[in-house]
Amino acid sequence: MENQLIAFVGDPAVGKTSIIKYLKGLEFEEDYSPTEQIETTDVTIQNNETITIYDTPGNAAERKQVIEMLKSIQVVFVCFDVENIDSFDSTLQWLDDIKKQINNSMQVCLVACKIDSDSRQISQEQAFEFINDYPNVEYLEVSVKTGENMDMLIDKIPVTTPQGDGDLQQSYRTQQSNKQSEKPAHSPERQSQTYKSQTSLLNKEEPLWKVYDFLFPTGRVAKLVKISDVDAKNLSIQDILFKLQLNQSYPVVNLIGAKETNKGKFYAGIARACFNTDAVIVDSGISTGIEKYAIRRGVKLIGVAPEQEVKYPNQSTGFIDPYEISNGHTHIFLLSNYDEIMSLDNKEKMMVFGLEGVFKINLCKKLAEGRLAKNGQRESMKVVHILLGEQEGFLNELQQAVMANQPIIVIKGSPLCDQYFQNYNNPHANYSNASFGQLVRKGHFYGLNSLDSEDIAQYVHFFLTVTPYN
Repeated sequence: MENQLIAFVGDPAVGKTSIIKYLKGLEFEEDYSPTEQIETTDVTIQNNETITIYDTPGNAAERKQVIEMLKSIQVVFVCFDVENIDSFDSTLQWLDDIKKQINNSMQVCLVACKIDSDSRQISQEQAFEFINDYPNVEYLEVSVKTGENMDMLIDKIPVTTPQGDGDLQQSYRTQQSNKQSEKPAHSPERQSQTYKSQTSLLNKEEPLWKVYDFLFPTGRVAKLVKISDVDAKNLSIQDILFKLQLNQSYPVVNLIGAKETNKGKFYAGIARACFNTDAVIVDSGISTGIEKYAIRRGVKLIGVAPEQEVKYPNQSTGFIDPYEISNGHTHIFLLSNYDEIMSLDNKEKMMVFGLEGVFKINLCKKLAEGRLAKNGQRESMKVVHILLGEQEGFLNELQQAVMANQPIIVIKGSPLCDQYFQNYNNPHANYSNASFGQLVRKGHFYGLNSLDSEDIAQYVHFFLTVTPYN
């Protein structure tokens, strides 16, 4: 009978090799020796079943090879170190890669390692919150050093001999279910009613602006602000922020033209830098890939979008529209021009992506300014923009950022941004979009020709702390 194939993946030094040594009956070792290439070993476990285990390197250079290897695996354990927040962030990219590229029959388990540690950084509650987004992924916490829960990990390995039933053991499923039941939960009926009632409210005529408690189908709640006339002279962003209890000053990171969702650790780096500086993130309100990292770090994520350009989330777990309001935002601003919308003759004037740029930049400014102190001064924080240029209509917003004399980090990947790097040393270069070329020559642009998590984290932290920009 063919051996079962098992794999352990995750960042370097999280404990993958130590788990495999435990399964082989070897003693725990404190010394760390990195796995530099994919290694296989045969291990005999319960019912004298022999399994083949793949130990994998955690470095990015071997990632494609590891993903290709996983296509033949029956069970994969995605591991992270509870002492290392970055290793926890990396599991998101692993789970997304597995979801996109691997067969649906694979069993996947997220494994928290080194739970014996006294300097734990990732709580059990954080892990449970994260795993809710992956209903087919199990979760387990282990310590190779003490042996805690290692029997449960073994129980998750399928048995194929006649005395086995061919399924993963269920012992930890019961434990996980009990822990989940201790958390406040939204029953499907209550969630449906609440979501429908919010949707009904959103379709009614409202005053100049109105704040709602918006419940996503997943159970998370965000503050949603509907602004019926974004051009109204008496519209006060400061009043809205006061209502939202966002009236202190915050450093701000604004994503311009972000739309693609395949940047993994790059967004983890932004969220980490914002966490370290107490900054808020502002984006378009639709999915970019940063949402999960913001949730895991507890960072405020504020979306700004034209109401006519987005769709409310669907309760089904199937297709997700790319213009759907994205779960993970703590605040969402939906903008309209009420009088124009009511006139059928002015449909072309309805707000679309690209026209929200003025409001978005003003919102960043007000977030950074905060409330007026008793001495009449404001303790203004810094704003940095990250230009990805993936979504159409971003030039208007970019122009506003240039006019505000704020720094703009250009990221490779989109046609216009790639042109920036090609013409980096040529101030008189001709761009395919002349308006973009003019903005580059006028503004404070800084190129980052990297999608590395650490690189963008350092850039963002630098611009939010020591640069002279206000």
